[in-house]
Order: sequence, then structure tokens, then C-alpha cells
Amino acid sequence: MPFHFAVTKCTLPVAHDVCFKLTGLKTFYVTSQPIYIWPGASPYQAIAQAGIESVLSVRDPAEYISPLVPFDLTETDQLILNGVAYGNIPLPHIAMSQAQFNHQGHAIARALNEWTPPGLLHCSSGDRASAAFACYLISFGGFTNAAALQFAQGLALENEQFIDFVKGYS
Repeated sequence: MPFHFAVTKCTLPVAHDVCFKLTGLKTFYVTSQPIYIWPGASPYQAIAQAGIESVLSVRDPAEYISPLVPFDLTETDQLILNGVAYGNIPLPHIAMSQAQFNHQGHAIARALNEWTPPGLLHCSSGDRASAAFACYLISFGGFTNAAALQFAQGLALENEQFIDFVKGYS
């Protein structure tokens, strides 16, 4: 029996307001990069105040040079200082094989399965985070690849490369 999640928009301070709260057996947030919105408090304080216990970034730290939404090199420190556990398992925009995506996807799915919820999963735009959540749904949620892909596309998955990776994930 597949997991069921109610999906609602959330209001955490993230890039382009790509913020989804998934409530079910566990609670997850799938978002774009947390950002500072001035005037205002640190996005990492807002994450902690929302009761989020863990954050997993699927961004590549090399994205620090990205002009639109750079990788926040203070994220780890800020989350730890605010009492939120942090991890990073990248799904970079590179020419990786299906096997390489599957390896990263399995690591992400295991991490999500072991989390003390609620947890937040993010990338720069929400696209890769949605693909990563699809890996969790397939690995532990009883979803078929097609159903997980449809769920992820209802969040923020639009990149054809990652759509194809989710279709072939095993």
C-alpha cells in the first residue's frame, strides 16, 4: 500500500517561493534553496522555528558560483547553530549515468527513511529535490516509478534529465 501525503504550499523563506509541505506517515518539506529575505530573520532560524529537525541538500557545493541562487556556504553552520541536523547528498547537473543517479538516489532515500521528521529536502529550485523525493517514494513508499514521477511533477520536477532518471530509477 503506497504512502499517502497531503500536499500544501508552505511559507518558509526559500527562493522563488517553491515550498511544499507533505503530511502523511512522516512530514517532509520539499523546497528550493533557503534564502535571506530582508528585512527578516535568517531562513535557518525560520526552519528551526517551524520545528524542522533535519535538512538534506541535494545541491552540489560547486554551485556556489551560481549567479541566480548560489549555494549558501554558511548553511551547515547556521542550521547546526539553530539545532537542525544537516546533510548533503548531491544530485548535480552533470552527465551522470542512470547507475550513478540510482546510487545517489538510494543514499537519499535511505537518509529520508531514517530521519526523525519533520525534515526538509532542498536544491536550488525544488526540481532535483522533487526527483530525490520520488526516489524515496519508490524505495520506501510503495510507489511505482510512474506514480512517483507524477507526484514529483506535481511538486517542482520539470528537468527532462531528472524526469528520465526517475523513470529509470531502480
